[in-house]
Amino acid sequence: MRTLLAIIYCFLNLAGCTDAQNRSIVATAQENGKVVLDSLTDVRMGRAWFECKASQSGRCYYTVFNEGAVVRAFSLPVTEALRVDHLPSGFSQCVTTTAGKVSAGCRAG
Repeated sequence: MRTLLAIIYCFLNLAGCTDAQNRSIVATAQENGKVVLDSLTDVRMGRAWFECKASQSGRCYYTVFNEGAVVRAFSLPVTEALRVDHLPSGFSQCVTTTAGKVSAGCRAG
């Protein structure tokens, strides 16, 4: 039975019927050899875990986009994480060390 399920899964994978949105997004920035921003976002099965590992300001500021439009903006203190459900598949994000508006290209403004 396991062999049959493995074969079915293989064909589904070849046909593109698996959740291709599973991914990890790492954002890291350094200045003069010192880490000023370190963030990890894991997307699995329609859920995203945002984790602020380091920030020179003490917070990571996230802006989540879908097709260029802001879906959600929030901040996290260093060492904290947040799970967010029901984000659009293929969303993009920008992470900064300071509060403020950013464009989908992660430019201030």
